[in-house]
Amino acid sequence: MMMYQTENIEYFIAQSRFNDAEMKGLKLIPGHFETSIWLHKEKINLNSVIEVAKQFSDAKIFIISEGIYKGFYIYSPLQKGCIKLVRKTHTARISQIA
Repeated sequence: MMMYQTENIEYFIAQSRFNDAEMKGLKLIPGHFETSIWLHKEKINLNSVIEVAKQFSDAKIFIISEGIYKGFYIYSPLQKGCIKLVRKTHTARISQIA
């Protein structure tokens, strides 16, 4: 199972990213086939999404399919907050390799 960390994104910066992605056609719509493929390829775990979304009473999602801001975002218009799911990377220690 893929583990995720979260990255806080300033709400108004996130909104700017969302608007840019929408204008460029990079926004993925939940329920669309290409979105399902993207979620599968990125190994987005619904349990991770649910845990993060609990931080907001009015959680919404925004998915940017590619580019430097590619990712799965959870945001709250009421709380003016935004969190991006970020893959947790594991670095091997030298003792693990040797």
